[in-house]
Amino acid sequence: MAAWKKWWAFWAFLIQALVAGGGILLWYFQDQAWAQVALGWLATEPGQITMVVIAAYLVILALVTIGIAVFRPTTIKKMTIVHDGPYQMRVDQTAVEKNLCLALADYDLYNTDVKVKMHRNSQQADVTVGGMLSQRSNPQLLQRNIQRTVAQNLKQQFDIELRKLKVNLKPYSHKQSVAIV
Repeated sequence: MAAWKKWWAFWAFLIQALVAGGGILLWYFQDQAWAQVALGWLATEPGQITMVVIAAYLVILALVTIGIAVFRPTTIKKMTIVHDGPYQMRVDQTAVEKNLCLALADYDLYNTDVKVKMHRNSQQADVTVGGMLSQRSNPQLLQRNIQRTVAQNLKQQFDIELRKLKVNLKPYSHKQSVAIV
């Protein structure tokens, strides 16, 4: 999970925890003078508006959390590609990544890096291809060829459909090293 998502979740649920903690403290110490002042203010019109805003915030936070939990695509490390009664054949994510790296070896790319996210509920995968262009490669033709090669390789080798392809190619720089495989 990205760091900014963690911070947003932290602040959203911290506010919820503080509101709940304040409600518990008001209920437990309702005989204290400070609690009487706070409860008296909550009985006024601005206090009622504040409670409605806080309640709306908590309802929206709950609905967003439920929506994220339900509609978030589930990815897996091993996908079942053949299912025949009690027998099933699974393919590992790293095996798919290495197979795609070998399929892309025909192109003039250096330091090819392939990341695959396989979706559990469908036989689909999201693929991210990264690497450095050589001086001889044509970037306009390369993306279409890479997309065709990745889609064909996934379909022929593993019976997985390509859902989304992201290609991140950088120009070759003499300051960077090239890994020889």
